[in-house]
Amino acid sequence: MEAVEKAREAMGGVERFFAKLPGIKGYREKEMRREADRLLRVGLARRLSAQRRRLSALQLDLLKASGLEWMDDLDRVVGKLQLLIDRINRADYGYAPYFDLERIKEEELERLAQFDQSLAERLPDVVTGVDTVAAAVTANEGIADALGGLTDVLVELNELFGQRDEAIRQIGD
Repeated sequence: MEAVEKAREAMGGVERFFAKLPGIKGYREKEMRREADRLLRVGLARRLSAQRRRLSALQLDLLKASGLEWMDDLDRVVGKLQLLIDRINRADYGYAPYFDLERIKEEELERLAQFDQSLAERLPDVVTGVDTVAAAVTANEGIADALGGLTDVLVELNELFGQRDEAIRQIGD
């Protein structure tokens, strides 16, 4: 994970010394991995929130264009996106008890980071979906297909996040 490498390089001399002491090294590595993963999730949630704001603006455009018939559908898409954002934002706090030194290994932390990275890699799909909805609203055609495509992407991402939840539950067992 690139962020962990950057954190290692940023350590000062005293920090490097203590990081080499037995028992401290593993702890420090895990903390850097956790922090890197948290920062990834924070950034992802922020970028997804920007897309949610775009969708909210599209709701106003639809109202102005007498697209009232699509408001419920667009509102459901906004809700699915908000659910994903909320799950990502809360993941940091909800899973903290599992990160006890005795209960989680570096490989397990890496697996969780991979889930979060795979979510981040799918962000362009969300942006493309919102772009497609925006184009459909502007053209006032193909709105149902555009909303359906974006809904599919958001359902997949929420399912992917659900797999992360399952991986965390397995770690705690």
